[in-house]
Amino acid sequence: MRRKAPFPACGYCDEWNQMEDHERATTGERASGVRVGPADWRGLRALAAIQKASFRPGLAYSLSALAVLKMFPGVLFLVAHTDAVQEAGSIIGDRHRGHLRIMNLAVDPSARRQGVASALLRSVEVAVPTTDIALMVEEWNTGAQALYESAGYSRNGTARDYYGVGRHGIRMRKQRSAGGSSPTTRIRV
Repeated sequence: MRRKAPFPACGYCDEWNQMEDHERATTGERASGVRVGPADWRGLRALAAIQKASFRPGLAYSLSALAVLKMFPGVLFLVAHTDAVQEAGSIIGDRHRGHLRIMNLAVDPSARRQGVASALLRSVEVAVPTTDIALMVEEWNTGAQALYESAGYSRNGTARDYYGVGRHGIRMRKQRSAGGSSPTTRIRV
């Protein structure tokens, strides 16, 4: 049974919704009761609250920023749901310099360490299977770095003052064997 895209503005989410249920199940994104799918408008307020709980001021996406990202056709915006938490977390990415860039990954504090972030990362790989994936993580956030390393990402540089003066970013990348290149889409919010 094929699912229809509830909000077809997202090209990535269209592909995600067209996958067969068994293709999704084999990726493990339903493990531990975690279900992942495209973001919908009803959940944005809860996702903004997760942003506020997950990031310091200036780094958390506001409700309006999330709405703008949801509308961009080149943005992949997936949300995790669990039985206990309707919106347990989200991941947002776009195409940048020929690869997929994860711009943001946030998990509700009550749903952390339950496989939500891992399910979101796996779901991104299913939605965009043919490019390398890059991301930036704060230097002090060793928990997130360990998560990414366990998912196959490796460090490939440092960006000084990326998150503000004295707050450096660690560049991480996951190279994938099918790695292809695609046109660059840049989104500035």
